[in-house]
Amino acid sequence: MLIKPEPAEGTSRFMQELKKRTAQRIISALDDEPEHPWCRRMRTGLRLPPTVHSDCRYRVWQRRFYPSNVYSEKKRLGKLNYMHNNPVKRGLVSSPEQWRWSSFRFLLPLMTRPS
Repeated sequence: MLIKPEPAEGTSRFMQELKKRTAQRIISALDDEPEHPWCRRMRTGLRLPPTVHSDCRYRVWQRRFYPSNVYSEKKRLGKLNYMHNNPVKRGLVSSPEQWRWSSFRFLLPLMTRPS
């Protein structure tokens, strides 16, 4: 994810809320479809072992996030290129625009426009 929170100090709170809300929705969606083998496998993979001392039963996201400051347009485009090509590298699609959840189709005209 490439974000620019304002003020920058709000990044941690933003990420905490984003991860909390999306994790709740993901677990809820998996719970709604228990008959699907894929959903059962995903829930099993997300389940925390009983040795974890937490109120949570599942972990969708890593505990921390690792921000990387982007100081130039070249670095920003490099990060976007990396993000857009991840599904291709993983063999999930053959080109970035085929990944349903990608911003590639929206950002392509902006990325190819002359400066």
